[in-house]
Amino acid sequence: MKSAEIVLLGHGSRRAEANQGLLEVAKKVSLLMDQPVTPAYMAHDHPSLPEAVEEKIRNGALKIVIMPLFLFRGVHVTVDIHEELREIREQHPNVEIVFTKELGADDGIANLASLRIKEAVNE
Repeated sequence: MKSAEIVLLGHGSRRAEANQGLLEVAKKVSLLMDQPVTPAYMAHDHPSLPEAVEEKIRNGALKIVIMPLFLFRGVHVTVDIHEELREIREQHPNVEIVFTKELGADDGIANLASLRIKEAVNE
């Protein structure tokens, strides 16, 4: 039995093909976690974060983990998302909502950046 429902939160774009990346990452994380991962968007696409969380709550979720697929602690990560989650928590005090850290200045990000640079140099 899974311990929590997972929402992977991206920024979202007016370009549909840009939003496709979040769907692909969510699918990959789902395979790694061996459970469904729901993609959600801050802007420009659906489901929004509140829509995704409300759907999980309607389906009986009692614990939801929100993972922001953002690199750094900008306004969305430090303010906007917390405001949306505060409203949801007030409406559903029996549901535990956990907000993870953003991707950040992680070694994995630096390794990926180095790989992309090497690919460009070697073209």
